[in-house]
Amino acid sequence: MALLVGLIERLRSQHQNLQATEALLLLFLAWRLFARWRLQMAPNAPELYQDHSLFGSLRFTTSRAEYLAEGIKQSRDGQFSFWHGGNHVVVVSGEAARTSFQTSRGLNPSAGFAALFGSFLDISELTKNTMRKCMLIYKRCTQDDHLTTNLHHLVADSYAHVQGMGEAEVIDPLKFMGLLIYQLTHRMAGAHDIAKDPQLLRETWAVYGPLEDSPYIVILFPWLPTPSKLQKVWGYTKLHLTINKIAKKRQAAGKGSLDMLQMLMDEGMSSMIRSLAIIGAVLAGVFNTTFSTTWNLCCLATNPKWLERVKAEINDAVAKHRSAENESLVDIFQRLSLRDWESKFPILQAAITESIRFTMAGAVVRKNISGQDLKIGDTGRVIPNCSLAIHATADSHMNDDIYPDSLRWDPSRFTKKVPEGSDVPPWVPRLGFWKPSVPGQKGEYCRFRFPIYGEGHERNDADADLTQFAELNVVVASVLFIASYDFEMCDRFGNRINDPLPSIIYNRMGAGQPKTTMYMKCQRRC
Repeated sequence: MALLVGLIERLRSQHQNLQATEALLLLFLAWRLFARWRLQMAPNAPELYQDHSLFGSLRFTTSRAEYLAEGIKQSRDGQFSFWHGGNHVVVVSGEAARTSFQTSRGLNPSAGFAALFGSFLDISELTKNTMRKCMLIYKRCTQDDHLTTNLHHLVADSYAHVQGMGEAEVIDPLKFMGLLIYQLTHRMAGAHDIAKDPQLLRETWAVYGPLEDSPYIVILFPWLPTPSKLQKVWGYTKLHLTINKIAKKRQAAGKGSLDMLQMLMDEGMSSMIRSLAIIGAVLAGVFNTTFSTTWNLCCLATNPKWLERVKAEINDAVAKHRSAENESLVDIFQRLSLRDWESKFPILQAAITESIRFTMAGAVVRKNISGQDLKIGDTGRVIPNCSLAIHATADSHMNDDIYPDSLRWDPSRFTKKVPEGSDVPPWVPRLGFWKPSVPGQKGEYCRFRFPIYGEGHERNDADADLTQFAELNVVVASVLFIASYDFEMCDRFGNRINDPLPSIIYNRMGAGQPKTTMYMKCQRRC
């Protein structure tokens, strides 16, 4: 770095009249040359792929999934690397590489997320003690006692949100479900004060959208105060001020709450760490859980046979738990225990799992912060220290050898005695199902795992297992929606359409997004 600083100083003294643009380009060139020189210490890193320009691969930003698929196909062994701004990126594929990527302790998801998307949510620099406390709090949010304590909020919030639609309406399901999932995520891993205040809920929800905007200029020049960067700074600041204001009110009133903010306060976390932990957890709901929930409802709307099967199991649950003829749905569903929610909707869970296979077929990033080069399975390749590592989850999710006819949406993959993909290492979503009993033993219920930030059901120690409350949020929100309304896909004027759903694009930080806006016509059932 001293070499780079010295070069900049010489340029400043010898070329006083350089234009600002030329200075920026020279600075970036020096930075890039320094990074390339450092990389030469890792001769076993995968070869560079189509990376002959000064700025690296712009196509990774504009056509991420296609770029990764092409690179894997054209590489010698499925591993390749490229430059993204000043970041050296290694792409891994194949079972052995996928397993080592998932289990290596030196690959940090938070640091990778921050580097690739220009985010401020990098917790890798926190002290080990602070990180340990944050991870333990995340874990507590997934435990049965916390889920059970807040379950009634999920049911009540979902019922109120769905019933607020009216008798009939045309909605943008991504926005409609987005606000609800955001609310439920705050119930489980945020602040109840935000979840229960309609105005504050919408105001803070609106802040998250711009946080995923990562123009390539921000990656090229992370220190440059671009409009996008300034908007992010202001967005994170607003969220921090809101969370800190709530915490101060609680401290002044001497009253706590049964939420994650209170857990962080009780552990004596600083205001910045509290905000960092909550924003990070909520981001997963905003960018991943929302689309997986929405896409599943849209797939059901275009597959009447599966929708009828889901309705039948929901109707059966309603009938079994109804205590009076005119009882409301919210009263009925409030009687379901945590185990009921996990076990009484296997068809819906199979559909959700199949939808996750599609929505989470993008890219997962991590950064090597181990201080040494890390081996990529038995490939003979390494991920250099300080480099980013990416796994394209389509490598497994859209693999015909794992999921025959992988481009077809088919929940029956996960209703079989041995679900498809059950013998595959990380990344493949799992279904919640009852293991068959063996002589002398009872059957055992196994939760399916819901990917957060593209995570599968197995993680290294750097990952917080946020999947349990995410899957509960999806199931509760979906059940209340399906129980309350009949729905079909339509155009923006409410005219029924039978066209296939739009294709999914994977050029964002979390789950994919539909290529075009989707509309859904809803008619109240009860």
